[in-house]
Amino acid sequence: MAKLNTNGNAYTIIYAAVMVVIVAFLLAFVASALKPTQDANVALDTKKQILASLNIRDIDNAEAEAKYAEVITSGELKSPTLTANVDGEEKLIVAMKGAGLWGGLWGWVSINKDGQTVYGSFFNHESETAGLGARITEQWFQDEFKGKVIFDAEGNVVLGVYKKGKAPATLSADSYVDAVTGATLTSNGVSDMIQKCFTENKAAIDAFVNNK
Repeated sequence: MAKLNTNGNAYTIIYAAVMVVIVAFLLAFVASALKPTQDANVALDTKKQILASLNIRDIDNAEAEAKYAEVITSGELKSPTLTANVDGEEKLIVAMKGAGLWGGLWGWVSINKDGQTVYGSFFNHESETAGLGARITEQWFQDEFKGKVIFDAEGNVVLGVYKKGKAPATLSADSYVDAVTGATLTSNGVSDMIQKCFTENKAAIDAFVNNK
């Protein structure tokens, strides 16, 4: 029986190939085993973001699950709209998706039963600049949207985000928010996202208003 040459190229190649297969199998096994937990964590985080758009914040994971089940009355996590009941008042939550300076933007904006004014909002980002565009995740910015008017008399979306002092003269102060200082492009992305998603979901908003 020939002795295996452990110094030869063939041995090295076979050994490397076997190790690659073993490592790949282990990684695939670990990823598969962890996926349910990862999916559950993603779903929980999404629920907390939706609750934040209803001004329900700073709650732990167990509270978030219970509160979400309590207030959300229809819609799935990936639905373009969801409905909620907060303190006896109906709210419609519109999912937001857009693009910022460096990557994707997303969030949710809840509106009152009048279908016209914002109740609360939450925004997040993929890779905006820390201290600048990333500040759209901060509550002070999101709180600026409360009570803002979404549509004009003709049903067109007027709510937007503008650099301070640069909002169109035709807009009243109750239909825009000041942009984050030094983050004009990210702020523009939020504005475009809001206008696009409210326009796309206008029929759902009208149905929400008319559903007595």
